[in-house]
Amino acid sequence: MEKLDILSQFKETAGKTIKCRAAVAWEPKKPLDVCEIEVQPPKKGEVRVKIFANALCHTDIYTLDGHDPEGLFPCILGHEATGIVESIGEGVTSVQPGDIVIPCYTPECREHDCVFCQSPDTNLCPKIRAFQGKGVMPDGTSRFSKDGKTIFHFMGCSSFSEYTVVAEISCAKINPAADVYQMCLLGCGISTGWGAVFNNCRVRTNSTFLVFGLGAVGLAVIQAAKESGAKLIIGIDINSSKFDLAKKMGANECVNPTQIGDKSIKDYLLGIEKWGYDYTFDCTGNTKVMRDALELAHRGFGESCIIGVAAAGHEIATRPFQLVTGRIWKGTAFGGWKSRTEVPQLVTKVMRGETTLAPFITHTIKGLERVNESIDALHSGDCIRAVVHISERETVHPLSITTVQSSRCFNGYVKRMKHFSKVCNSEMSFSIYLPDLKGRTDRLPPVLYYLSGLTCTDENALVKSGYASFASKYGLAVVFPDTSPRNTGIEGETDTWTFGAGAGWYVDATADKWKKHYNMYTYINEELPQLINSIFPVDGSRVSIMGHSMGGHGALISYLRNPGKYKSVSALAPVCNPTESDWGQQAFKGYLGTVEAGKQYDAVELLKTYEGPKLPILVDQGTADKSLNDLKPQALDEVCAKVNHPLKLRYQSNYDHSYYFVSTFMGDHIEHHAKALGL
Repeated sequence: MEKLDILSQFKETAGKTIKCRAAVAWEPKKPLDVCEIEVQPPKKGEVRVKIFANALCHTDIYTLDGHDPEGLFPCILGHEATGIVESIGEGVTSVQPGDIVIPCYTPECREHDCVFCQSPDTNLCPKIRAFQGKGVMPDGTSRFSKDGKTIFHFMGCSSFSEYTVVAEISCAKINPAADVYQMCLLGCGISTGWGAVFNNCRVRTNSTFLVFGLGAVGLAVIQAAKESGAKLIIGIDINSSKFDLAKKMGANECVNPTQIGDKSIKDYLLGIEKWGYDYTFDCTGNTKVMRDALELAHRGFGESCIIGVAAAGHEIATRPFQLVTGRIWKGTAFGGWKSRTEVPQLVTKVMRGETTLAPFITHTIKGLERVNESIDALHSGDCIRAVVHISERETVHPLSITTVQSSRCFNGYVKRMKHFSKVCNSEMSFSIYLPDLKGRTDRLPPVLYYLSGLTCTDENALVKSGYASFASKYGLAVVFPDTSPRNTGIEGETDTWTFGAGAGWYVDATADKWKKHYNMYTYINEELPQLINSIFPVDGSRVSIMGHSMGGHGALISYLRNPGKYKSVSALAPVCNPTESDWGQQAFKGYLGTVEAGKQYDAVELLKTYEGPKLPILVDQGTADKSLNDLKPQALDEVCAKVNHPLKLRYQSNYDHSYYFVSTFMGDHIEHHAKALGL
């Protein structure tokens, strides 16, 4: 089923009550009843969602077994889900029909006067919390019923239903190419484990960890601890069958408290680390274990985080001396993630291949009618997560993207990526520098595209240009595309350094031999930015472009052919007038058939008729550059003067064409772009 077809269906049901199947919990300790219910249309500030998949969480069972003091019956359980927006209520603006979403039990209202949403230290937005606890929507009523009998909502999600209604502020809009049958796990447990490590404890590298309880949440803690650079991770569980997976996730050792002889678990673990562990996590919900976890935290500075949900009425206890001697006791709700802002970022992190969800899914159950099998699986002891496929999604072509390398660099990360380009019909490479955000509520960084010159890959400027300290200073993301497709099998592709591989010239080829793959203009100005904006935490509305040599040519023509797209433009030793240079003439004849056809990709020619916003162009050119006859900066200077286009052309004495030249003036160029981008 194509997206247009499903949107047409949604238009038919919008504003009407829908009859659909749901798994209703009529009373505690009884199997879920899959039956037909009625789901009313969304009211003001609400969204109706068609559910694709739901993963069963222990919290669902906790409520079904009658342990939840807020548990209300009858209700529809489920809160780890993915779905597609079917219709929206009055005033909803952040999602629209057809958007893929994860309903989140922790909302994010983002209102200016919400101290919780505005704080970088918490995610506990209270906007609709009181209504969630009463099993109703924010107007105090339910959207579910059967034969006139009201059915309560659960955790603001109720995703064990073919359709549900949730608050807009609980809808995290995610990348539409995401695997909805995996990403549902990010609605609760896995996100909670990751966030306990990264957000609530903000762990230090080279630390020691204890993780009590090796279910989905505990394994997620181990996974995050490993990613954080842990020195030692020990997992503890009374079910030894979980140890193999825990070790695959990153645990160095696993301990079964029932198999250590006469020693208590505390004595056993203190025998390994005399003064305790830097970070300990309870993922069991057992208050005795919570106490052990605290008292095993390192004397003086250890932190213990409670993640597991205890049964109603249970209280935690310890001697005050444990806290007096420096231990910190804390907890987490949904891992501290701000749901609408940060869950989409977790999704794209998985999509980039930087972490994985697949090992958590031990049981896949097709069809809502088999939902009770997921409960049996969770009780069996060999289930981490059982995912119930509730409805089928239309065919989606997943993004083919891989993180090749991720390296810390100047208070940020450099990521080298590979992906399949539809435009170039081949695998392409690019690199991106992402600066750290100074605060979780800060605006996402704008993007500078750096286009490289002849023979370069995405790595040359990344390593040699000296950009990183300046990009870090201003908080600027920088993208380094490759200069052409590679290994396409075209005859003669690697015969010369000025044409073919490493020399795409940022044009869309029209010659039969090259047009299937060599479409770098559209790749740079359309496909790659769309990918960057969808898969990385950047502000795609604030974009600038620069380049060196052939890449300087690419930057200039991209600016001139796309009025208003870029906030600023600059170039280092650009090929300014390629239709008049030997390099450019060879390229245009090969890719386009004639030099005349190349005028549409020639900055000097484009300036003659340009009618868009006249941004100041910054160009640096070395006087010792042996390629001046092909670069022709004087032609750019002349045409800008003639058409009154602002140009700052700086001739730099005795500098050549190399990266020594580029790195010398890179700081000036990044400052030029940073100012234009409001940094």
